Amino acid sequence: MTTLGALTQAWVVAEASLPLSWRITGLMRFGSEWAAFSEGPGEADHVEASAGHAYQALLRLSERLLTRRGSVSG
Repeated sequence: MTTLGALTQAWVVAEASLPLSWRITGLMRFGSEWAAFSEGPGEADHVEASAGHAYQALLRLSERLLTRRGSVSG
């Protein structure tokens, strides 16, 4: 079972990974898998990730969002 602290930390990491105008739109369980979803401002702007635990799905989502966002260094 995932602790509330691990889930909270993963959610914060995912939120920090969002590109501008994006948002996390859901975290759902499908059988034994968890899926995390994010949407951007465009019609085709969406990213999702799944894993065996909710916090893992959020961390995978954050990795995909960081790739989508690109570098933020000046």
